[in-house]
Amino acid sequence: MLKIKYIVFIILAILLLLFLPKVVGILLLFFASYVIAAALNPYVNKLQNKMNRSAAATLVVTGGIVGVIALFLPIFFIAYREIKVFVYMLPEKLSILANFLLTQKFRGQTISDMVDLNSILGSSSTLAQNIFNQSVNITMGFAQVFVVAFAITMIVFYLLVDKSYLRTKFLEFFPPEVKDKASMILSSITLKVGSYVRAQVLSMVSVGVMVMISLMLLGIDYSLLLGLISGILDIIPILGPVISLALIILVAAQLGWVKVTLAIVAFLVVQQVSNYMIRPFLFGKFMALHPLMVFFSLFVAQQFLGVWGVILAPAIAATICVLIDELYLIPVNRGNAVE
Repeated sequence: MLKIKYIVFIILAILLLLFLPKVVGILLLFFASYVIAAALNPYVNKLQNKMNRSAAATLVVTGGIVGVIALFLPIFFIAYREIKVFVYMLPEKLSILANFLLTQKFRGQTISDMVDLNSILGSSSTLAQNIFNQSVNITMGFAQVFVVAFAITMIVFYLLVDKSYLRTKFLEFFPPEVKDKASMILSSITLKVGSYVRAQVLSMVSVGVMVMISLMLLGIDYSLLLGLISGILDIIPILGPVISLALIILVAAQLGWVKVTLAIVAFLVVQQVSNYMIRPFLFGKFMALHPLMVFFSLFVAQQFLGVWGVILAPAIAATICVLIDELYLIPVNRGNAVE
């Protein structure tokens, strides 16, 4: 009978390993929802003393959505004039940038001498078709983002409402003698990954403020708007900063190469300070993780899980560290201490 159980367990483990690559995206979606729920759970617990948990969870989730909107809405109102002027002046700035590039000489030749503009203009119909196709893809991307955001909201809500039920069901997978240990580990993981949200928000705010101040000191237009964009896009590894830097270069191009170079240097300095000082400090402080562990988790997550893995890397690292500490390091060192 015992051998049959082992065989069934091995078969299930093999099936899990086979299907795991196909459901990584879904697992990351649920893990992201779990992280957000862990951050909101303390507020639900406080409100539960005054109302039932369902009402408390509804109030907290709604308050979280309203809070995010209320956080960004005043900034958009403040930056409204800059956004309006920026959109209005964008064609002119593109024209200035194009003229600047076409008139600059490299080894005695302009870009128009080195590049056959007629062949480029001749493919305008193909370019227009590509732009249309990309616009469709972008529209579908926004629709997917909306669906994912709605799914995460609903998952977070049910994780908060049915916390006790889900916790009990999870602990049923463990033998009676280790249920208390499993419960303690789960609580520790929840506490650490909940801190991830606060650390991530502070990291984004710091990047936005530093970019805004740097651009203001350089006298570059739309510094508030560009700082806001840089802070929001900072959550997207690699691609987010690249988009932010491209917009900054576009705005600063009319001020000359000196200002463009200074803007690029300032942005890169901000990124280095954020990546190697602020982020490791914040994630280490809020999640009790050593900066080296944060770096390691970022590299590994990027290699195997892509963009979402990098975003959730500190929370994944916290989960793994708790499991290693509680299941291996603490028992081993306790045994050595007894000896």
